[in-house]
Amino acid sequence: MLILAVETTGPLCSVALWDGKNMRQSVNQTQYSHLEEVVPMIKAIMAENSLKAEDLDAIAVSRGPGSFTGVRIGMATVKGLAQVWNKPVIEVPTLAGFAFGSYDWMKSGKVLICPMFDARRSQVYSGVYEPQSKEAVVEDAAYGIEELMEKIRALKDKYDYTVFFGDGIKVYKDRLPECGIPYEIAHEEDMFQMASNDARLGEVLYKEGALKDCYTCQPEYLRLAEAERKLKEKNDA
Repeated sequence: MLILAVETTGPLCSVALWDGKNMRQSVNQTQYSHLEEVVPMIKAIMAENSLKAEDLDAIAVSRGPGSFTGVRIGMATVKGLAQVWNKPVIEVPTLAGFAFGSYDWMKSGKVLICPMFDARRSQVYSGVYEPQSKEAVVEDAAYGIEELMEKIRALKDKYDYTVFFGDGIKVYKDRLPECGIPYEIAHEEDMFQMASNDARLGEVLYKEGALKDCYTCQPEYLRLAEAERKLKEKNDA
């Protein structure tokens, strides 16, 4: 099994190759340059590993939520490759991907993984997971920060601590103590969405047969884009 994973939903664009044992990843440190960088990065990682399209079993794509533009870039890129290369697509829920990271610094105990992305309008895109589990403890949604902290606080008798990830930390760092559980902020190198996490979760989904094609894979935004929201409000009025 060999999976190519593509991650464009956050500040950093990354691509990864995963065969179930070996992870090879490339990360572009220039933030939000996905449109220019993602295809050259895919070509480069394939060439560096002497791989051709026929060597791949599937392409995993981080489907969102996240940056609306980033989600679209990643999905459109993978749809195009899947069509040309005739490969199945694995839609990877972006928030759940954090639960599949390899975090050497994480302490033992009952842990909650909580990525939170700044969704503007006083909200974050978030969900809460246990490590190595794709089943949400708190479902993915657009939350007000108070509501999210309340949902984590309700779990304080079952878990030892929470680890927070994502760009929402920059906006709401002062509110994190309200979670009511001892917490940590992820190390800088693990803070944002990474293709390596998507690849590991992609393997789980691949083995479950959760495959789409270039026509049926779809992004997950969790909320309407600003222009779409305003149009809907105008039509409703």
